[in-house]
Amino acid sequence: MRPPLTPKARISSSAQRVAAVVATRDFLLRLGSAHATPRIPREVRREARALLRHYPLADELREILISAYSEEGNESS
Repeated sequence: MRPPLTPKARISSSAQRVAAVVATRDFLLRLGSAHATPRIPREVRREARALLRHYPLADELREILISAYSEEGNESS
């Protein structure tokens, strides 16, 4: 098993990280849908729905993450 990446080992840009978090939300939405993923066990579907319960909408999420990553870049300067 690979060790987790440390903050210094990140090779993705802020835009790539925002896209990854939004894509994760979309993935959870598909997991939670019996129509989109019919062969997923009920427990996995239930967990995906539970995680999404307080997850922001994609547009809200993009705004939050872009703002956070731009602030992060300003602090390191």
